[in-house]
Amino acid sequence: MTNRLYAYLNAAFVAVILLVTGSCSEKEPVQMERGRISVSISSGKILTRALSDDIADGSAIIVDGVSGEPDLVLAIANSAGNIIAWWPDNYWGSMETGYTSECRTDKTDETKSTIYFTGPTRGSYTVFAVANTAGLDASTKTALKAADTITELEALQLTASGEPNFGATMPLTARGALSVNSWGNGQIDLSLLRPVARISLTFVNQTDGEVDIHDCRVTFEDLNPSRGFLFEQEPDYVTGYERDLEITGADPLVFTDGKSTLPVKTVFPSTATARLVGSRYFINVHFRVTKQGATYNALDSDTYTEYDFEDLPIHDSRSRDIPSILRNQHLKIETRITKRAAEHDYSFNFEVQDWYEKEEYVTFD
Repeated sequence: MTNRLYAYLNAAFVAVILLVTGSCSEKEPVQMERGRISVSISSGKILTRALSDDIADGSAIIVDGVSGEPDLVLAIANSAGNIIAWWPDNYWGSMETGYTSECRTDKTDETKSTIYFTGPTRGSYTVFAVANTAGLDASTKTALKAADTITELEALQLTASGEPNFGATMPLTARGALSVNSWGNGQIDLSLLRPVARISLTFVNQTDGEVDIHDCRVTFEDLNPSRGFLFEQEPDYVTGYERDLEITGADPLVFTDGKSTLPVKTVFPSTATARLVGSRYFINVHFRVTKQGATYNALDSDTYTEYDFEDLPIHDSRSRDIPSILRNQHLKIETRITKRAAEHDYSFNFEVQDWYEKEEYVTFD
């Protein structure tokens, strides 16, 4: 888990408290004072954001165009498991807190922002963060605002009748442990993660000629659970809700620069069921390839060659099983087409990477 989180910090996609210029009050940086918790992080070049694909895929945080504040909620829970501080101040309005909170933007470096909580005492705390709450369904929003303990926060789940779909806004979440010293000071940096994983399947034409593919259907077995946790857990998947996921390609597949990618899907984190030796996922791939010199006719089997690859194990380049798909991961599958004789040869390559879209750090203006 540590290595994966370290990779996220370097994947440069999103971070907590990426508050924009103007989203916090601009003040001179201050040194830690007695009784103060700071939650902060640095990010790179400021980019203007709007409701775009960057928002939809969770690589940015929505910022209110009127108030200039981000759609961001933070909660701090004490060692007894009770929420004792939050930001913004009015989010858990039904509870009372002895803490005050404020946001400050570093005047000498506008890519750095910090939320300060004043009033802590020595001890251990847990920090929870949710960005883009507009993407949560109504019941999850209600449950989040009603939570007042770690147990209730950890129990929050997202559900989907089909593929997880948050509309134009994907929520981002984070949690982390915080220690406050005897002076009442503590600091934490968090990295926000998407609560879902991504799956893409691409056909790669390596024949140096045209390939005409029709009726392409791909089925992932037990790789599409109907629910997942809002906050990252250990283990980070809800079992007992696994479903198959089917992807249908265009007919025929359209190749651009030798590649054709089927519709990209998102799924909640999951673990593969135990089959034979170990745990693994399986995939079924079906398609038809027009024969050389023929014109494809779905009703005439003499015009095409039909391929059915059933129960292909999903494993990496070293033939090791991929036993789970976690949040913010990207399962990439390539079907490589080569021509060694009259018929084409096909090979399947599977890889799991961290899901990131950009090489540079992003923040919000």
